Amino acid sequence: MEIEISTALIVASLAVTVLVGLLAAMLIGAMITKRIARQFPPGSEWLSVGGIKLHFRRTGITDQDPTNPVILVLHGAASNLEEPYAAFSDSLAGSDVIWLDRPGLGWSERPADGRWSPQREAALIAHFLDALGVKTAIVIGHSWGGAIAMRLAIDHPDRVHGLVLIAPPLCAWIGDPAWFNPASFWPLIGPFITRIFVPLTGEKALERGAMSAFHPEKVPANYLHASSLPLLLRPSVWRANAADMRDVNRHLEQQEKYYIDIEQPTVIIAGKADTVVWTHRHSGLVSKHMKNAELRLIPGAGHNPHYQHGAAIAQAVIDVRQGVDTVSAE
Repeated sequence: MEIEISTALIVASLAVTVLVGLLAAMLIGAMITKRIARQFPPGSEWLSVGGIKLHFRRTGITDQDPTNPVILVLHGAASNLEEPYAAFSDSLAGSDVIWLDRPGLGWSERPADGRWSPQREAALIAHFLDALGVKTAIVIGHSWGGAIAMRLAIDHPDRVHGLVLIAPPLCAWIGDPAWFNPASFWPLIGPFITRIFVPLTGEKALERGAMSAFHPEKVPANYLHASSLPLLLRPSVWRANAADMRDVNRHLEQQEKYYIDIEQPTVIIAGKADTVVWTHRHSGLVSKHMKNAELRLIPGAGHNPHYQHGAAIAQAVIDVRQGVDTVSAE
């Protein structure tokens, strides 16, 4: 009898210790995410679209030629508007540019019903343009933002004057999603990942991810801070991004058959050395089958060519705006 009581006490003590440890870790995680929110506050404008608050920045509007289309910039996965803004805002100085926190990322909201898709995102972005009085735009999309830009051109072609895609994933079977993306929605395990594991370990993981994205080029100094990338570590933002990446192959499979119907002038910029999204499998393959698309390869660039090659982005915008074919970079 004494042995049974002792065993029960040990088990209970262990359970209490684990519970206290988890609660302490959750408290520390909450403190970290609050610090991140204070460190990278929303610094631009808000617009409510269908009850969803979207965060964006608009630059160069006072100097914009009214005959030129507005430029809409869509950042990639795990990111926010500050990432492309830090990369090539100087290159687009003087143009009317809208830098959008994609729904659920950065500081923008996303509908909470759990049925998100590129189609719904494109529809919300079209309504966002309506609310701003923008009839048509040149859409720049980096990485997953490029896939969303393509969905916008497929579903709302009248809103897209042309496309500038930077290292976009465009075809299905890009690879299996990382284990933590679906796991972020599992019972018990999900809250542990989003509220403990990610806040406590995420900043080091962001550094490693940046090195992979820029390879073989160097990560710019102060990149994580300048791009506000730690905003990804907030639970709601992490879940939104994880939901996108969990279903990435299904999303691309559903839309890749429609690329051939896109008629707007399109320039695809990609690094020859991109190891995140294989250029030949995505940009190379799709550019050959689109009606009015051109692939411009940048030697020695990885998945983030927009940082060291902002001039190439600006030139692509000019060419798309004019609808003029030019010689691809080799």
